[in-house]
This record gives sequence, C-alpha cells and structure tokens, in this order.
Amino acid sequence: MLPERYCLIDVETTGFNPRRDRIVEIACAVIEGERVTERWSTLVRPGVSIPPYATAVHGITNRMVAGAPRLSRALKRARRFCAGRIVATHNARFDLSFVGTRLCLQALCTLRLARALFPDAPNHKNQTLRYYLGIDALAEEPLIAHRALGDALVSAHVLTACRRRFRTSRPYQSWSRFIECNAMVTSPVGHWPN
Repeated sequence: MLPERYCLIDVETTGFNPRRDRIVEIACAVIEGERVTERWSTLVRPGVSIPPYATAVHGITNRMVAGAPRLSRALKRARRFCAGRIVATHNARFDLSFVGTRLCLQALCTLRLARALFPDAPNHKNQTLRYYLGIDALAEEPLIAHRALGDALVSAHVLTACRRRFRTSRPYQSWSRFIECNAMVTSPVGHWPN
C-alpha cells in the first residue's frame, strides 16, 4: 500500500442545521503516511450570535470570534491544505453539510470506516474511539475535545488506526476499493448561508 496523503477536517458550528447555523471554527490535520505532518485551525466570524447551548459544547464565545476571519477566507486557506490530498472527516455528512463543494466534492468518513473496521467498539463517536483506541497515548500534543483542531487530530489517529487494522485483517484487499465502497461521502450541492 502506497503512503497516502490525507487532510482531516473538522468544523465547530452554532448548531446542527446547515441552512440556519454557521461555522465558528475550522481545522485541518494533514497525514503523510501515518504521521500528522501539518495542522491548522482558525476561528471564524459567523455573522450571527453563538447560542449558549453551542458555547456549552465547544467553549467558543462571541467575543472569541469577533476579530476572526469570515468563512470565505478560512475556506480558502483550508483548500490549500486539502489540495492533492484525500479529504477525510468524522461524520462526513455533518461537516460536508456545512462546507460542501466549497471545500471538496467528496470525503472519506472516518465514522463509517471505524464502523466497518472496529465493529466491537462501544459506539463510533469520535471521543469514544479516542479512548477505545488509546489515542491519547499516541498523540504528541493535547487533544481538546469539541474544538476543531482537537477533533481533527483525533480523527487523524482514528484513520491511522483503521488503516493499520485494514492491513492486518484484510491483507489481500484493496484499500482504495474498500474506502470507496464503505466510507466515501459526496458533498451536498446547495446554498450555504455563510
């Protein structure tokens, strides 16, 4: 298997509805082979007030995003990290519903991949997999849950663990075909408010 290049993305938002809610943070973690080689994140000025229930999850406040770049500028930078790489994210339907084709046409979903390769995990949420796979012991930096960079880094380690599991459990199968059949999600085409 050739070393593949991935860009793991994650977004934090003001809520769950991509037609009404906005991105407040975006991050990228780049994998070359099995190592995270680059990482980047930025807060995003959403143009709307962040509801208290969203702040309670990710800790991002209106004051924190007041001087942040607009989404168009943040996506331009994120596209540079994604260029020439396979874009991946945990629960791709959610993240792609917010960034859509403005970032990529399709993405590898590490949630789907983990379901296929670690069926015995208690569940396949990012933070559950973090502990199930012992990611904290492997990470070279703190992983802050429910912040875009921390979640992107956890997803990067989940992807690496999935690739290792695939190599040992399915040595005669094609990784490319496996992810195409089990983990690729197409970006929705539509109108995004920010």
